[in-house]
Amino acid sequence: MKTFLTINIFLLLFSACSYDNAFSRFDISQTRERSEESIVSAKIYKQKSVAGIITCVYLNSVYPQKYKDGEYFYIYLYAKESNAPMNFILNDKNASFVKELTPNNEFTSLTDSKDDWQNYYLVKFAPQKATQLKLIAKIANFSSNPIIFQKEN
Repeated sequence: MKTFLTINIFLLLFSACSYDNAFSRFDISQTRERSEESIVSAKIYKQKSVAGIITCVYLNSVYPQKYKDGEYFYIYLYAKESNAPMNFILNDKNASFVKELTPNNEFTSLTDSKDDWQNYYLVKFAPQKATQLKLIAKIANFSSNPIIFQKEN
């Protein structure tokens, strides 16, 4: 009987913690939570040295009702050669739409990044049938490591 009572007490204590997750202690919206789950960063390399950093949010997973007609990304990056031509590639296809944004834009609340020394973009690609999305940023003659996102169907 003592064993049964001890086991039930431990089960009761541990089950009280099961409703918590990493975001339950923070006061953030569900949109911000989805954003934090889909944010990915990578380094941009020029030969063997780091030439910048890119951070991406896959907007289709954050705003699934709003972004349906393609694959949308909120991208902000720092590149040492920020005036160089920039190109974004998803699964070997170029972006169909790229809009440069100001540091304080509609997506700032997703990441809290609004530094003047970074470049901000809304990037759209044609709809992809693949469930794995591989995004690469190319600046002049150098590029980022591939950033992998899993598409939810």
